[in-house]
Amino acid sequence: MFSTRDEYHLINKELAALVRDLPDSPLEEILSYVLSAPGKRVRPLILILSAEALGTPPAQSISAALAIELVHAASLVHDDILDHGIERRGSPSALERFGPEASLLAGDWLISRSIDLISGYSQPVIQAFSRACMDMSEGELMDLSCAGSPEDYYQCITRKTASLFSASAKIGGLISGAGKEDVAWLESYGLHLGLGYQVLDDLEEFLGLDQGKSSQKTSVTLPMIYASRNPLAASPDTDSDATTALQMCIKVIDDHCNQAKRALQALNGEEEKKLQLLEIVDEMTCRGLQRCRSQKSLC
Repeated sequence: MFSTRDEYHLINKELAALVRDLPDSPLEEILSYVLSAPGKRVRPLILILSAEALGTPPAQSISAALAIELVHAASLVHDDILDHGIERRGSPSALERFGPEASLLAGDWLISRSIDLISGYSQPVIQAFSRACMDMSEGELMDLSCAGSPEDYYQCITRKTASLFSASAKIGGLISGAGKEDVAWLESYGLHLGLGYQVLDDLEEFLGLDQGKSSQKTSVTLPMIYASRNPLAASPDTDSDATTALQMCIKVIDDHCNQAKRALQALNGEEEKKLQLLEIVDEMTCRGLQRCRSQKSLC
């Protein structure tokens, strides 16, 4: 998806170097498996591009970008433990391949290494990073309790998913020494991109579209809540409920994408890098939305 960008190749190059330098320990195999898995690298990419948009070269933000990617990888490992995940990114999950004990410890190692990587930055950067990590843990716990309303769902995904998107953009601004207003615009951009992306991800799962992942546990998501509360159906009708849920979720995703784009437009920064951040919004949502819209006639 982002493989034509120099920043993407830099992130993968540094991740490969990190894998080569892994400690000679029983954790080496599972850490290598997790870190070598293909991925979009969108969160570290957002961080680097946000810093570049405000005049800071990638060499100054790459360690923070790696910290973001490592804590994201840890969250996926821990998420699969909680959800009994079987498949991740089209391959067996770390849980399925190595078991819960090794997976848990690998996730802990990744978090510890991410702290090491972020520790060389300023206090505001470290604070933004740590708060995102705490939010993610809180969001995971909320997910276990099963959302009963759109408000519950939004509280969950704001912490579980959007917090790291938001922190990635914010940290890029902080590393660049941006003013409070520009940092806030970047934070808003990441927040709405993360929210739109998560609703889309849940909608694809609701429609049964292949995402290259599977688990035994099913979370209560916004499409499910909308389908169960559809006021337009005079009597229970699965097809009608699913169609209405699809339409409502697409509107929500579009709204978040538009808010992310408006935040970028307000940002004072280099136009080329702002355009690349803008393109991420479309790349993360357009293809998925097209797949979802194509299911309308099947609902």
